[in-house]
Amino acid sequence: MNEPVTVGETARPRRGWIAPAVAGVVLVGGVLLLVLTLSRPRPRCGPPVPHPDSTSFGGSALRGKDVLATVLSRWCLSPKRIDSVYAALGKTDFGFRSMKPGDSVTFEYRGLKLAALEYRKDPVTGYRVEFDSSGAARATKFTRPVDTVRAVVRGRVEGSLWNTLVESGERPSLVVKFAEILSYEIDFLTETNDGDSFEILVDKYFVDSVFWREGRVHAVRYKGRVGDFAGFYFRTPSGHWDYYNEKGQSLRKTVLRSPLTFANVTSHFGMRVHPISRVYRMHQGVDYGAPTGTPVAAIADGTVTRAGWNNGWGNFVEVRHAGGLVSGYGHLSRYGPGIKAGRSVRQGQTVGYVGSTGVSTGPHLHFQIKQNGKFVNPLKVIPPRAEPVPAKLMPDFKAAVAAFRAELAAPPADSAR
Repeated sequence: MNEPVTVGETARPRRGWIAPAVAGVVLVGGVLLLVLTLSRPRPRCGPPVPHPDSTSFGGSALRGKDVLATVLSRWCLSPKRIDSVYAALGKTDFGFRSMKPGDSVTFEYRGLKLAALEYRKDPVTGYRVEFDSSGAARATKFTRPVDTVRAVVRGRVEGSLWNTLVESGERPSLVVKFAEILSYEIDFLTETNDGDSFEILVDKYFVDSVFWREGRVHAVRYKGRVGDFAGFYFRTPSGHWDYYNEKGQSLRKTVLRSPLTFANVTSHFGMRVHPISRVYRMHQGVDYGAPTGTPVAAIADGTVTRAGWNNGWGNFVEVRHAGGLVSGYGHLSRYGPGIKAGRSVRQGQTVGYVGSTGVSTGPHLHFQIKQNGKFVNPLKVIPPRAEPVPAKLMPDFKAAVAAFRAELAAPPADSAR
């Protein structure tokens, strides 16, 4: 017979059924844990097709912080076998410190035994470790043949040069090479227009008929509203090389036109209404919109005179260059490696990374230039060129330009891809 419960008191369950209930929960939980454990994918060990008379292959790739031993363990090689692999590779130029995510490891089984494995750092270079009947390992390096195809990449800009090339199937690395060659002639951030045309004469490397990567760019041309620009690769007998226009003038100048390769100018030099204070005042530089973390390059050789907090500009780097030129980079998320006051920097060296520190509405770079102590419009600075082709080499240079122009003018063929 149940005991009466007085109004206002808390009804407490009898202790007699608590222990069985807890035991039931534990039992169900244990069964569930067992099911999950048994259903979890287990590492593959041994040949993918365990047949005593067959040759089979399996493989894996390094990911995250993996090293070779991680993958070998995942494939259930014993610690002794892993040591033998490392010892064999140690007798080659393998370079254990150069292992990286994406490197692949392929296992070759003959019957039920591991006969060999291959480690590939790229489509061309790899290392093969073979095991004899006693299990001893021997490693050799191998390279696969590379076919070089001279290709012409051409088209018209739609939206932006970057999007046009990438959406046509070219890799971003080719876009960067092209832009860097002509970066002193045209500002690809502000001066490109839909309908502008471009041509790129480039070596493309193939392995087993599959595109691997592009090689040297030999010649480029960009024709648009702002002008017609061309650049040609030329190497002197002493080994010095550069890109030059048809007159033999270097396309490289002593000052970069922009510290960013690709970005949008979001605010120009001159009077403006400040986006936060809403005060009408002088903007002493230009702002480039770019994602946080985008590298910011020094526009010329120089010495860092400041690397620290600078009020509204947040993290700020100032570099003094030759000829009374001083450049400044503001709102940085962080500074480049080794960047601090007193350090020398080279043109193109990373001085920081785009951010939104200080008084800022979002990730962007504030870029400014002083000429002899006075702020000037960075987009209108015209720097001097580097050294031209030596006069005695001009006949050789003109011959090279003629050959490149003939290749650029060749009728379109099937894609080299």
